[in-house]
Amino acid sequence: MTGHDDDRRRFLRHAAGAGAVALGAAVTASGVAVGTGGPAEASPLDRRRQDSPVVGTWRGVVTLPHEDEVALFTFLPDGFFLSFAQGMHIATGRWEPTGRRTVTFTLWQVLPEDLKGMPLRYNGEVRALHHAEVRGDTLTSQGTYRGLDIDGNETGRGPVSARATRFDISTFWA
Repeated sequence: MTGHDDDRRRFLRHAAGAGAVALGAAVTASGVAVGTGGPAEASPLDRRRQDSPVVGTWRGVVTLPHEDEVALFTFLPDGFFLSFAQGMHIATGRWEPTGRRTVTFTLWQVLPEDLKGMPLRYNGEVRALHHAEVRGDTLTSQGTYRGLDIDGNETGRGPVSARATRFDISTFWA
């Protein structure tokens, strides 16, 4: 067993109540909440991310072999991804543009034992890889997920898809 496996297990066993702190730290680490103190030369990847039509917030449905979940996705211009889905499904990840209207994104989500209430203990995690396309205000994706238990043993894998609509200020009042 490697030190990495021990760290992951320790995190999953003791993560109750730390979700908001971890998400805040992730957003801060992504550069969203903390400025660099001055303008920096944007790399070609940074410019492609900033110009990508995926940047923003989306409301949609994630379809797995065993269930559908309503979800909110946020794609930030620096490549950071955040998702909230039914129950206590909070995921974080990264995205990269693959074309003018296409992106690939990955996510990591810890799974609480009780998906309806506040997480007291976690019993596993999900990792997913999506390939998405944006057409106007609609995002569609196809991908695969992999479930792991608290000890890192695979509990399942399969296809996952999502269909979402852009959510912005004008959508709120419509």
